[in-house]
Amino acid sequence: MDDGMPGAAIDVALFRLRRIWSRPLRARRTERSPRSVQMSNVMVVHAVHKLSLDVPEVTVGAVAEQLDVDPSTASRLVNDAIAAGLVEREASEVDARRARLVLSEPGGRVLDVVARYRRSYLDGLMADWDRAEREVFARLLARFAEAATARPVDLSVLDGLIAEALESAGPRRGGEPPESAGFAETG
Repeated sequence: MDDGMPGAAIDVALFRLRRIWSRPLRARRTERSPRSVQMSNVMVVHAVHKLSLDVPEVTVGAVAEQLDVDPSTASRLVNDAIAAGLVEREASEVDARRARLVLSEPGGRVLDVVARYRRSYLDGLMADWDRAEREVFARLLARFAEAATARPVDLSVLDGLIAEALESAGPRRGGEPPESAGFAETG
């Protein structure tokens, strides 16, 4: 649905980007050949690096917050990154009861390679843009990301709207409307 408004065009563009970028991820999940580095490993490497610039010691809890996942999920992801040799767990220099996370040498190399690849990919997408267009896009996209971070989507509101839409449509062919729209977030 396109109402000719900028918000509608942005919505369509974001939907297309999600589909385009999730397609290779779905394909990778079904690959039979194991890869030594998973995307989740790269996410942990990036989180540990970013956090290490801001805090004296990186913990699993800080990684959980950075990745916006539950602590148990962060613990599993960190353990996977450690098993892949990208992150190391060391004794805390601040509190002997805790451990701190640091990038290993291979983790630092993976961080650099991934950053170079992403920048090269983005440069290719914007190859025919002039510098001013790239600067405006970068500024507006950063502003958009900040706004999205500050005001995340409330799926309970969407669930309610979907339920109302289903109720107002009347009974569905083959039965009554479902009790809940049950919109499930997929990662």
